[in-house]
Amino acid sequence: MPEQEKDLMNEVLTRLTRIETKIDSYKPQIDDHEARIRELEGKNGKKWESVVTAIISAVLVGIVGYIVGKLF
Repeated sequence: MPEQEKDLMNEVLTRLTRIETKIDSYKPQIDDHEARIRELEGKNGKKWESVVTAIISAVLVGIVGYIVGKLF
């Protein structure tokens, strides 16, 4: 392998090492963002569950009220 190619390979390896180091330094931030996003997604789901529960409850109360009203 000519000397020029060895130098080029060493430069590529050096740059890859730097890139790897930078990626490793961002990992905790990415993990934190992922946790935050999952928390936000969970909150949104809980809100929708509450809305659906309230709607179903209101409909059931209306039906029961209608039936009771017809009986008496």
